[in-house]
Amino acid sequence: MPLFVPVLRMFMLFLNVWDTFKTLKPPPRKIRNGKSEPPSVRSVTQRKRDLKGCLAVWIIWCCFSVYERHVEPVVSLFIPFYNEFKALVILFLIFTRARGAEPIFLHLLRPMLRPYTKTIDNSLELFRLVGDLLFAVVSFPLRPLAAFIPTL
Repeated sequence: MPLFVPVLRMFMLFLNVWDTFKTLKPPPRKIRNGKSEPPSVRSVTQRKRDLKGCLAVWIIWCCFSVYERHVEPVVSLFIPFYNEFKALVILFLIFTRARGAEPIFLHLLRPMLRPYTKTIDNSLELFRLVGDLLFAVVSFPLRPLAAFIPTL
């Protein structure tokens, strides 16, 4: 049983990547009478719905990974047959994919995160600015500055 859960996790990760890859491809253009027309409204709407499902699956996947890393070591000590329950949850997410992940996101995660959206957005913007600053510092050419540094 110890190997079963990691295999399920890898299978779920592969399926998520494959579904996302398929969903990110733009809908095909229609060809009528030798003319290429834009994709139908129905295919564009279906693609948006599929993208929302993929996003929900990835958010649930990330939350599950964070939970496994930080909370699971404590929880697994107090719940008997924890690995079996965890395997059932992963199987549920594998078989239902977006149909199983969207309700979890909409009814559990979104209500918990909604009061903190402004704080989360501001924190992410701050991290982006700090990352841009670090990138600028690292990519700054150091050779011209070396001429001004006195050698010992």
